[in-house]
Amino acid sequence: MTDTRTDSHEAAGTVWAVFGHRFALDGAGGRILADLGPKGAAGIALAVGDRVALQGAKKPCAIKVTRLTLADGSTRTIDWPEKEKHAHPPADPARAVRAAEAAGYAVAGVPERKPKHFELPADKDGVRHTVHVALDGTIRKAVALAA
Repeated sequence: MTDTRTDSHEAAGTVWAVFGHRFALDGAGGRILADLGPKGAAGIALAVGDRVALQGAKKPCAIKVTRLTLADGSTRTIDWPEKEKHAHPPADPARAVRAAEAAGYAVAGVPERKPKHFELPADKDGVRHTVHVALDGTIRKAVALAA
């Protein structure tokens, strides 16, 4: 499936370098890096000097191409696999707050859920901390923050 959570981007130009399943495109907007993905690149033979047009999702380092139009006018659609979603076990943030308070911390914000613990902003003895509380309610560590 195509990742639709990012900005769509279109570009056209000349291929100036090919790196496996990625290629660099020189177009009106400058040089950009485009990624076809290993499966998407199968059966597509790009060479330096080819004129192409593309559509895709703009990522920080490259365009994840979802549609590629080659110089001969043929168009390829590239489907990207969905990212695997990790199911986190249910957890009670109130348990983490109670554990921090029982250890003498004054919780000063909302617990942030991580895969295996909660992180809580808290104060103790006039010092701000980030308290890491495991899902079972045990405090893993407390990191004092610089003033």
